[in-house]
Amino acid sequence: MAELADNIKDLLKGGHTLWVATIGEDGWPNVSIKGSGALLDDAHVYFADIFSKKTRANLLFNKRVALGIFSPESKVAVQLKGEAELLDSGELFERVAKQINDMQKGLPPVKYVVQIAVDSVWDMSAGPNAGEKIA
Repeated sequence: MAELADNIKDLLKGGHTLWVATIGEDGWPNVSIKGSGALLDDAHVYFADIFSKKTRANLLFNKRVALGIFSPESKVAVQLKGEAELLDSGELFERVAKQINDMQKGLPPVKYVVQIAVDSVWDMSAGPNAGEKIA
């Protein structure tokens, strides 16, 4: 498991949009944007599964996932790779479900919270280090 650098943890502390890439049974990649991405601890991130029909089906088939994170303000662009766990109960699920419900935006209930154990971190910024493994 990879430990996330402070600048990545800072980026995710307040929540962030993630681009989530998965692979399904048909072998085709799927990319989905999740507005609920957040830091769990030094080596885990998560997002809420509300409308994630294709992402959910792919993760039930193959737990491997890649997450893209970009912040133009801090000029951080990284890819996190890891394995996902779909949670439908427990403390994290209850907390995230309450946060989504409290937003009162007419969203349907959270189906799962997807917790990702980060295995590696890759630089996606423009420049000489693009594509290099960071952690």
